[in-house]
Amino acid sequence: MTGPMSKYALILGAWALCFFTAPAAIAALDYPHFNDNPYLTPRLQSTIAPYLLPLDHPIKSTLDTIFSQSRVIENEKSLTDAGFEWIAGPMPLSFIIVARHPQVPGYVFKIYLDSEKRCRKEIPHWQWLARRCAGAFGIRQIIAREKIRFFSVPDKWLYLLPVYPHSKEPNPQPVLLVETDMEPVSYEMTQDMWKNNVTRKHLDELYCILKQGFGGNGTIFLYENIPFTKRGKFAFTDTEDPRTQLELKHVKRYLSKEMQRYWESLIRENSQNSDE
Repeated sequence: MTGPMSKYALILGAWALCFFTAPAAIAALDYPHFNDNPYLTPRLQSTIAPYLLPLDHPIKSTLDTIFSQSRVIENEKSLTDAGFEWIAGPMPLSFIIVARHPQVPGYVFKIYLDSEKRCRKEIPHWQWLARRCAGAFGIRQIIAREKIRFFSVPDKWLYLLPVYPHSKEPNPQPVLLVETDMEPVSYEMTQDMWKNNVTRKHLDELYCILKQGFGGNGTIFLYENIPFTKRGKFAFTDTEDPRTQLELKHVKRYLSKEMQRYWESLIRENSQNSDE
């Protein structure tokens, strides 16, 4: 990300990880459909501001064109009519739809439809999307700081939907999520990579990331949520749950016998260090 919006998002993103907001800075944010949007409460604005897609991002104008033609996410038909190609969903727990669009190659969209009435844990859909961005931001910071080589995380942004065209649904969604497509390999290949190709160096890095708890409990389901990718790295693709202390012992079920023993030693060693 480059440009003034990118710097602004980076600063606010760091603050957001500490649960800090700056109302005056948020109010001054010059971003289309932000300050005059009837669907954005002050709380919603302060939550999504750090993760808005930068104005100078190369896909921004294409998305503006796509979403100015119709209320794209009103329902399943409108999404398909706008050219989106479904990958999965609605998912059984999150109720989210995963899709691509041929005009935006290299990116994946995670979308809640306006017509979606179900809601996980009574938490608004936009808040789950913001949490995905926050989790990815936290993991990205660790990867950069620790010079992680074997793991990656997609860039994730919130695309602020225009108010017009109006939705016919009573509670239109304010944002959707757009992220870089990490190009995961098949489930079977990911399973084989975790079981047969992971080394101690991989696990050292994995432990370094997981012990921080970003992305929540979903991250310990390695086959599903940290797939191997065509880019040659494992990727943290599911980062929606809030930061927490993870039950790291459960990771070993995905590993070979030898790597299981090494994982146990990592947990034991770090537990002893924390007690000293």
